[in-house]
Amino acid sequence: MNKLLLIDDDARLVKNVLTYLKDFDYLIESAFNGIEGLEKVKSFNPDLIILDLMMPGLDGLEVCREIRKDNQVPIIMLTARGEESDVVSGLEVGADDYLTKPFSLRELAARVKANLRRSTTSATITPPKVTTITHGELTIDPSKREVYKNRKLLTLTSTEFNLLLLLASQPGIVFSRDRLLEELRNRELELFDRSIDAHISNVRKKIEDSPKNPRYIVTVWGTGYKFQEQ
Repeated sequence: MNKLLLIDDDARLVKNVLTYLKDFDYLIESAFNGIEGLEKVKSFNPDLIILDLMMPGLDGLEVCREIRKDNQVPIIMLTARGEESDVVSGLEVGADDYLTKPFSLRELAARVKANLRRSTTSATITPPKVTTITHGELTIDPSKREVYKNRKLLTLTSTEFNLLLLLASQPGIVFSRDRLLEELRNRELELFDRSIDAHISNVRKKIEDSPKNPRYIVTVWGTGYKFQEQ
């Protein structure tokens, strides 16, 4: 049984979400502020977190940053305003998906299911007959879903790993944002182009010596991104 943690200060919303999602055979706990939420992440060890962006005190962005220091659990960010800047900010600190309030409970359930599926499916985009991929200081192991730089294990989210694997397995090939969205099977989540930019930025911070002057994932202006041939 998958465990879900809902962190939101809106008591009515929490009640409605818990009531609806329990019909899907999830074990669910809730927290009404960021501090309580971080404590439950450690004690409850959820398989997925639904996190409100706007909360008093410790907001969703700070909570997400803290979680991502040592945990790659899928995070769906809830935002009331739905402005692109809010969504991109959430993705930049490590959220995997977002949902704009007000939302339908049916859509939330679909997002939860999709994110849980991606986090537990190791063969999402793994190229056939590939054991390891080595580029310079980077080593990518598709079977174990691990990335090493100078033999040091890096911590990537499921989406970040899939994105890196897709690009690194086809060096020199330029991928448009639309193609990356399609290849990563995220169209069902209605992600917009700039979400790819946010995930690329996160990957660069983890694999590049200088994220602003990348040597691995480079921007092809007006088109998209490619993994630089070594």
